[in-house]
Amino acid sequence: MYSPWKAYGQSKLAVLIFALELQRRSASAGWNLTSNAAHPGFARTSLFASGPGGLLSLATDFAAPFFGHSAADGARSILFAATSPKANPGTYYGPSGIGELRGAPARALIMPQARDAATAARLWDVSEKLVGTSSS
Repeated sequence: MYSPWKAYGQSKLAVLIFALELQRRSASAGWNLTSNAAHPGFARTSLFASGPGGLLSLATDFAAPFFGHSAADGARSILFAATSPKANPGTYYGPSGIGELRGAPARALIMPQARDAATAARLWDVSEKLVGTSSS
């Protein structure tokens, strides 16, 4: 059965896996590029309101003023990862507060499944096939 939030979570995990694999391959091949990933934390946007609805949307509407931050503040981690000379290659950034929900940009927790080398290689191979190119 399709779950919109499960699909959303899987897509975010795939982006992180791809970013980490891109940095690993860049370092290995001498491509001289930096690949980072970032998340906004709990940014008060229309994501949940536009989502599938139900109890999750109702709960997030209630919790947002207490645990979330503005969309502009949510962008801070993303901008830091993309533009700061202090951002380290192959790093995941997010808000520094409790649960990475809000706060100043900082290193974010990388779940073990995002570091799985076999999954990263498969994702890379599928991506090459989908775009019709090869990095070799």
